Amino acid sequence: MSLKYEVVATVGTYEKNGEKKYISRRVGAVVSTQHGIRLKLDASFNPAGCPRGEDGGVWLALFEPRDNQQSSQQQAPQQNQGGQPQYPPSDDFPDDIPFAPLDWRVF
Repeated sequence: MSLKYEVVATVGTYEKNGEKKYISRRVGAVVSTQHGIRLKLDASFNPAGCPRGEDGGVWLALFEPRDNQQSSQQQAPQQNQGGQPQYPPSDDFPDDIPFAPLDWRVF
C-alpha cells in the first residue's frame, strides 16, 4: 500500500497581519493497493463543519505527500491478534490542548 495523496479539508479561517489564513485538517488519504486506488477518510471527520459553496457542497483538497511522510506511510501496518491492521496514531492534535479543570461541570 502506498500513499498517493493526503486529503485535506479547510475547517475555518482567521486573519493575521491583515491577511486571510486558512485552518486545514488532514481528513484522509488516497492510497494505491493491490486492489486499486482507495480513499480512506477519518471516521470522525464531519463535512458539516466545513465552509460550503453556494450549491451546498464541500471541497476537499488532495496534496502529494512530503517525502518524509510517504516513506513512513509505505510501510505495511502491523497486525494485532485479531488479524486486523493496526495503524500508528495520527498527530492531528497539538500537545497543548486546553482542557477544563476537573471540577468543571455543565448544568
